[in-house]
Amino acid sequence: MRFIIFRWMIYGGLALLGLSLFRTQVLQGAEYRRLGEQNRIRLIPLEAARGKVLDARGHALATNRISYNLIATPEDVTPEVFTRLSKILKIPEKEIRRRMSAPREYPFAPAMIQPDISRAIVFIVEELKPELPGVSVQVSGLRFYPYHTAASHLIGYIGKINPREYENLDRERFGMNSLLGRAGIEKIYDNALRGWRGGRQIEVDAKGNFVRVLSERRPEPGEDLVLTLDLELQEKIDAMIQGRHASVAVLDLQTEGIIALASSPAYDPNVFVSPGKSQERVALLQDKEAPMLDRGTGSAYPPGSVFKLVTALAALETGKITPNTRFKCTGGVRLGKRRFHCWLKEGHGSLNLYEAIERSCNTYFYQLGQRLSPDDIAHYARELGLGDVMKLEVTDMTPGLVPDRAWKRQRYREPWYAGETLSFAIGQSYLLTSPIQILRLSAIIANEGQRVEPRLVLNALKDEPKADGRPRVAIREENLKIIKKAMLNVVESDMGTGQFARVDFDKMAAKTGTAQAPPNQAHSWMTGFFPYDNPKIAFVAFVEHGGPGGITAAKLVTDTVKIWHELDARPRVA
Repeated sequence: MRFIIFRWMIYGGLALLGLSLFRTQVLQGAEYRRLGEQNRIRLIPLEAARGKVLDARGHALATNRISYNLIATPEDVTPEVFTRLSKILKIPEKEIRRRMSAPREYPFAPAMIQPDISRAIVFIVEELKPELPGVSVQVSGLRFYPYHTAASHLIGYIGKINPREYENLDRERFGMNSLLGRAGIEKIYDNALRGWRGGRQIEVDAKGNFVRVLSERRPEPGEDLVLTLDLELQEKIDAMIQGRHASVAVLDLQTEGIIALASSPAYDPNVFVSPGKSQERVALLQDKEAPMLDRGTGSAYPPGSVFKLVTALAALETGKITPNTRFKCTGGVRLGKRRFHCWLKEGHGSLNLYEAIERSCNTYFYQLGQRLSPDDIAHYARELGLGDVMKLEVTDMTPGLVPDRAWKRQRYREPWYAGETLSFAIGQSYLLTSPIQILRLSAIIANEGQRVEPRLVLNALKDEPKADGRPRVAIREENLKIIKKAMLNVVESDMGTGQFARVDFDKMAAKTGTAQAPPNQAHSWMTGFFPYDNPKIAFVAFVEHGGPGGITAAKLVTDTVKIWHELDARPRVA
């Protein structure tokens, strides 16, 4: 009897075993086969090399350097590995476990343990590889900005993708650890610079060791971008304005390419891509000096007397004056109970338009303001590109503000007052502009009315219109020539406010500005073009709270034009 029971127990066990095998091999065979393949076959993403950003002479402003990353496949890691890695990397074991358990794109995907490790650590890991199952060193490219702060506001930087972006973006191009352009050229041209990532399918053994490559799709590197910038000019201007809150920009009038656009203080974009720089990143973002702000394109200020060029054109175009119309300056004008002062207390005497621009007489322009409406001034300001966002390839560009009656009524629920027009006429009141907008204004005047669209990228534009086919501003050429002649006198006349900007190798045309910014010292401006007879460049110099434009900004203009003149003699790049 016992033998019969024992026999049936064996039969029952065999039956259960058979059913289990049937369930495993037949009913769930496909699933176990899939899991087995995952364990045997690994997919390794291959990130595409990001395209370089070059200046007009081929200097790499943004490139890639070799980086060694310590990675680990958690499924292959044994418990003792955590302690060994903690000693090698000198970071807590708890932190290594946290990094190992971070979300991954797919099963058996490697986790990033430590990016950009030193060569010394690479050698240690390779030497101890038998004791570190699942751990390996990955060679990749890390974004690098060789010239650090030079043109950093324009080039921008890249940063790690966030979970929301990862969920919404194309998985063929973006992984969980992909980097995206976050500012400047890096952001605007991210799609072209990033390329297409590839992948490699490999076979491993039971211990996770590499056996062979099964298939591979090579990544497609991103495109290189060539900018209009001249690195040597940019670096020299950067050095000139270091320690100030300032911006200097230079535009090539023939190509409309910006060859320098400096803003100070600046920042080093390497801080945003180098591992272990989190404290420096926070410090930059919280810095009261605002080094992340591009003062040339992203900030707006009262332009002061450089705006008198616009007021003069408005008066000429509307027929309110001729260039020979004279007004007397006795040190100011009275409007109701208020007196509007000229910067020269004793007054300039009788002046025509040429002399008023040359000496930057406020009283002359107050009287123009009395003949013009705020809408007249606003119309020509907008015609000359103020109050509008430019098409320049930068992020966070300010449109500035060109006020008029309708704007004030909507903004403040108040009418426009006559005294506000007088302030508006000399570039004060509610008016705000950026240095890059003032640069374009000077370029339009230098070109005698041809519209100008400054640009930063040389190889991103196709089918550019020919110069003869460019649209013009709705301002008569003869009036623009009047303004050009007056701007020449600003620098070349012994009575001109910009005479400190003279150079001894050619004539310059410009306009100074000293914009009131109480309770602090006035902002310092100077803008113009060079040389006068055959303009090649337009320029603008701006210093926050820098004082008189004819001194502070004029000195920057002198140095800028001298540097440009020296560099212009270099051999041309083919």
